[in-house]
Amino acid sequence: MVKTFTPSFCASCGAPLARPLPDVGGGPPLMCTGCGMSVYLDPKLAVAGVVQTGGRVLLLRRAQRDQAHGRWILPGGHVDRGEEVRGAVLREIREETGLAAELDGLLGVYSYPGHPVVLLVYLARANGGRITANREALDIELFKPQDIPWDELGYQSTHDALRDWLAHQGPA
Repeated sequence: MVKTFTPSFCASCGAPLARPLPDVGGGPPLMCTGCGMSVYLDPKLAVAGVVQTGGRVLLLRRAQRDQAHGRWILPGGHVDRGEEVRGAVLREIREETGLAAELDGLLGVYSYPGHPVVLLVYLARANGGRITANREALDIELFKPQDIPWDELGYQSTHDALRDWLAHQGPA
């Protein structure tokens, strides 16, 4: 289960927040009872890369203590405010794997009911650097398509993106 945070107080004036109308599934924003500012609970944007090298795909074993700890995921993370999306995925790949990469286009957009993150997954090719795990990865490994550890993937989005990547590759 994904935990989401809903603010209780206005970041501008500190007064309590309230819903002016009943919540109808993503419905109206919260409103400040003091200054009247609207507070939208927008989804967080994240990016990931299906990094290919030598016909294999790179996965990392997640080190962070959450529901995916110790399971295989794609390199990726949140887009910072003001950051260009393509630059964010290249930054995340470099930070988490030590590899420089070149993007080959958008593979897909993944979102799920009740989950606050929208994930953009790009196709990427490693073009430099050396595989090096940072603090976010217990391990990094390159997998041939037939060796992907489907039962050890950390997120539904990782599963769905790898499925789409394989379909994108066409018959071997």
